[in-house]
Amino acid sequence: MSVPDVEPWQVWWVQLNPQLGHEQAGRRPAIVVGTELACQIPNNLALVVPCTHTDRNLPWQPPVTLGTDPGVAMCDQIKAIDRRRLQKRHACGSIADPGQREAITRALRELITIEV
Repeated sequence: MSVPDVEPWQVWWVQLNPQLGHEQAGRRPAIVVGTELACQIPNNLALVVPCTHTDRNLPWQPPVTLGTDPGVAMCDQIKAIDRRRLQKRHACGSIADPGQREAITRALRELITIEV
């Protein structure tokens, strides 16, 4: 199985099983996040944010549009996954809307920025 190249903001169908506890599971769209550098590290991992159609109105799950389908980016479920879990590019290709990108970036920053 080949390992695909990835770029920030691409959307892929990923297989997240097996899961444990409250981790997101199943086959679903996920957004590649991180910098160009993070996408080029030769460890065959990708940082992704899984998406869902269930909008729980949570500030750390901003709305996204995946083609014609509304959804939310589950920024609280950010994962480093082996790129072999990336099954196929989603039909929407990537998150192009600057407002949606900013909302995801802001949610991730609020969740993972360490205060000293």
